[in-house]
Amino acid sequence: MRHILKASVSCPLAMVAMAGAYDIGWPEAASAAPPAGYSLAYADEFNATALNTNDWYYRIAEPYAGGYVRSQNVSLDGSSLRLRFGYEDVNGDGVSDYTGGGIMSRNNFGYGYYEIRARLFGGTTGLHTSFWSMGIRRDLSGAGGDPKIDQDIDAALQPENNQLYEIDAFEHNSPDSMDMGDFVQAAGETSHRLGARNGALMGVNYSDWNVYGFEYTPTYTKFYVNGVLKFTIDNTTNGYVFTPQTFWLTAIRTANPSNLGALPGYSDFDYFRYYNKPFTGANLLGNGSFDATPNNAFALWNPPAWIENYDKAASYLVTDDFYNGNRALVQMSNAAYQVTTKQNLKFIPNGTYRLTARVKSSGGQAQALMRVLNFGGTERTVTFPTTNSWTLITIDNIAVTSKSATIAFTSTAGANQWIKVDDVQFTQTG
Repeated sequence: MRHILKASVSCPLAMVAMAGAYDIGWPEAASAAPPAGYSLAYADEFNATALNTNDWYYRIAEPYAGGYVRSQNVSLDGSSLRLRFGYEDVNGDGVSDYTGGGIMSRNNFGYGYYEIRARLFGGTTGLHTSFWSMGIRRDLSGAGGDPKIDQDIDAALQPENNQLYEIDAFEHNSPDSMDMGDFVQAAGETSHRLGARNGALMGVNYSDWNVYGFEYTPTYTKFYVNGVLKFTIDNTTNGYVFTPQTFWLTAIRTANPSNLGALPGYSDFDYFRYYNKPFTGANLLGNGSFDATPNNAFALWNPPAWIENYDKAASYLVTDDFYNGNRALVQMSNAAYQVTTKQNLKFIPNGTYRLTARVKSSGGQAQALMRVLNFGGTERTVTFPTTNSWTLITIDNIAVTSKSATIAFTSTAGANQWIKVDDVQFTQTG
């Protein structure tokens, strides 16, 4: 039996493998080993006494789902993260409300294997703990939400809207119900879900620690409990538009009544780990076709998953001229402008990559560039050709050594000069 021990504070990404029996307080069947071929790319072992807000947002909503989701319900004890379910006077008006808490990553993660180790609260009905991924959008800062979301959007670190679909590694409705799957919000409201199961069917003892993971690839998503495959989704038939995801851990109220005598209750999380591997030939850019439709009413000018910077209104989407799909990106204004449309990729495997796009251009700009930067080498660019026909442009042999890259389209031009972009692909070639 292979066991993975939690890393120490002094070496947060280290993992130690041991053979033979070793009592670490979780089931013998549990395993932290990822599927074959993966390497650890990011981890938070929660070995602290306060949340690392450089890497996490608080999930805050006041009110939400019949209660409040508050930063006060998130704590760390030096070895694990704790989300508290409570029933308390939030507003000082003598009336008690249900409370919960949650966190969302400030980093976005793409294809790979996501894993946590958790001990979930099961003391009463009416409470919901979840391990899932979905992008963020600006209005999550509303209703008392974490102001860092707006700050990151304004600083061109996050897109205005990256909320297109979700992947639910589990949704646990206390005391003994769990389901998993994803809900494709951007492409026909299609649901792919394993229906609710009790702990025995899922291989879970809720009073103990269990390991939960999901493997997200271009062709499938697989869901695991204690190293055992429970459910698979065929991603080739989903019709969704890929984009890197924000990771969420949440504990909230549901509609069912609760036994107040069982509160407060706690769901505890030992770590979050993300593993990656090369997906040669797969496009790692989110919404590279610009066809994604957000799940809320954002204006057409805002391309989901992409970040707009500088003269933001000069970059928008059109539906009357595109290379494929049903939309393309345009940069143009009736006054002189400078604008960048970009996407930041993190925790990607080092290796050799290729960047391509289909483009048009009126010509005459001071600059009209496709760019790749922050990949560990000197920025590389290619200038748009002057053409009214969709033309392929390429930056090849990009040697990524920083496990990251920024893909950008920048134009600086006078009034009514324009570029158009579609079918952008950033793929690993070796």
